[in-house]
Formats: sequence, C-alpha cells, structure tokens
Amino acid sequence: MDTKKLKELQWKVFQNVAAAQLVPLMRIGDELKLFTTLANLGPSKNNDFAKAAAIDARYSLEWLSAMCAAGYATYDEVEGKFFLSEEQAAVFAHEDSTALMIGAYDSLAASVMDEPKIRAAFKTGQGVGWGDHHQCYFRGTARFFKPVYKSNLVSRWLPKIPALTEKLSAGGSFADVGCGHGVSTMLIAQHFPESRVHGFDFHGPSIEEAKQLAADAGLSSRITYETRSAKDYEGKFDAIAFFDCLHDMGDPVGAAEHACEQLNDDGLLVIIEPFANDKLEDNLNIVGQMFYCASTMGCVPASLAQEVGLALGAQAGPARLTMVLQQAGFKKVEIVATTATNMVLCATK
Repeated sequence: MDTKKLKELQWKVFQNVAAAQLVPLMRIGDELKLFTTLANLGPSKNNDFAKAAAIDARYSLEWLSAMCAAGYATYDEVEGKFFLSEEQAAVFAHEDSTALMIGAYDSLAASVMDEPKIRAAFKTGQGVGWGDHHQCYFRGTARFFKPVYKSNLVSRWLPKIPALTEKLSAGGSFADVGCGHGVSTMLIAQHFPESRVHGFDFHGPSIEEAKQLAADAGLSSRITYETRSAKDYEGKFDAIAFFDCLHDMGDPVGAAEHACEQLNDDGLLVIIEPFANDKLEDNLNIVGQMFYCASTMGCVPASLAQEVGLALGAQAGPARLTMVLQQAGFKKVEIVATTATNMVLCATK
C-alpha cells in the first residue's frame, strides 16, 4: 500500500465530508433567509445578526462560523463582525443574480431524502418517477438552472443558431418540451416578444408553478402551458427545444421523433444537455463527478420509470445524442456551443 496515496485519499474524503455537512446548513440558511439578512444588514456582530434574522444567537454563531470556515461568508477578526462579500452575496443571497448557486442545495437535500427509494431501485432495477421525488427537487432544479440560462440562453447560445433567432424575432412558434417551472420559456417570451411560446411538461405541479411564475412576471398572455408528455403535445412549430431534459426521458428517440413530426419543414430542434465527452475516462473529473451523482439519483431513475427506459444518463455524450436524433429522423445534427457544464445541439430534418 502506498502511504502517500492513502493519506491523499483520506484527505479527499475528509474534504468531501466537510462539504456534505454544509447541505442542511445551507437549506437552513436559505429557508430562514439568513444569507439575505446578512447581505442586507452588512458587517454585524453575531447578536445583531441573530436579532435581525429572528433566530437564537447561539445557533447563529455556530452557523456563521461554519459559513466562514467554508468561505461562504467572511469574518472581520478586528471588528468581530460577520458579512458577505459582494461575490458571496451574488452566489448565495440575491435570487435574481446570474451567479446564484444556492438552489443546488435544494436538489442535494432532496437526494438525501430520496435515498431509500433509489436504494430500493438499485435492487429491483425499476425506476423512480420524476413526480415521486421530494418537493425540494423541483424547486432546486429550477433555481439551479435559472442563472445559467439567464446568463447564456438568449445572449450566447441561441445566437449561435441565426435561423432560430430570425424565426423567433419574426413571430415564429416555439415549444419548450419538459419546461419544468418555465424558466427558459419565460426567457424566450421576454427576449422575443413577437414569438408564440408554448411550454409542455408531464409533471402537473411544475406546470401549475410555471403558470403562476408567468403570471407574476406579466407573461401569461404570451405563454401557453399544458401538462403534456414529450410524445403527446400537439401543434406545428418553427422551433422545439429540449432543455436539460432529453436524457431524463424514457424514450428519447420517440420524443425526438414526435418533435420531428411536429416541426414545420424548415423547423429547428434545439437541445441543451450537460457537457460530456463520449468516453467514460474523459469524464472522470469534478464536473463528471457532479453529473454522474445527479444522474444516479435523478436522471436514470426517472428514465427507468417510463416506457422504454433507455436511461441515457446525464453524461450521454455527443455521439450517443447524435445517434438518438438521427434514429428519430433528423438528417443534420451539429454541436453549436459548449461550456464547461453544457453543450447545445441543433438538428434539422
């Protein structure tokens, strides 16, 4: 046994355990609006912060200390005050920030609570339906993806497909399949006010949430939401999108085939998927770790709970995704954009 490698592995486990212990504290901080309170309050003594947050001072001191140790908050040792830096506030406190990442902890908490269901599925090989997850999972998914889409969708990714932006600018029809809470749907409606936007998802509660969020944003008259699966929505569209959801579907070939049928002859299919390389060994890194873990707890169980149950997983890779689209009848498939965490594909008949 290599003692150096053993100690390095033990230290890595120690770091991961320390990171995992943040999950409940982040949920507490989020639910009790502790990050928002600290951001609004500015540099504060613990007692002042506890009073402003309406929590017990002994608990607040331990929570603040943990956040500072993690680098999620800052401690001024001279003044004895706690505060959030501008960067920390952007990542943890401001809901509309394009850097917000705290939503990931909703999903992580849901994964912990869903563990017994997934563990049982390991033994049976059966799936766990999307709607069977803890309710934190749905909000966490929407909140985690929202900043990414706000930063990239209409400003960086869609411009890589000029024909699409031209169609939508001219009032074209757009369908967002698997729209969830409608984050991407609303961005399209806001950026392309002349377009006709439709959102479809098979999870009824998510569609109801999307309708409410659209109403709150004043977009109800410009977006139509329906509870539909990826293979039973109707209409002819200039563009159809699967944003971070094709790999979750039991029958992605069938879903893409239905999209091909619903597209106008010169229509475009746009797919956003987690970034992945085609070879397993090329995904053995921190991004791959995150996506393989998420896929084990959410994506694969969701697919296996549906008909066909192809279970592409979150690290399907461009070659396999291209094969799925070609099997569905698309003649041309190209990757138009990539980031460290996402890739954007465009397919035409």
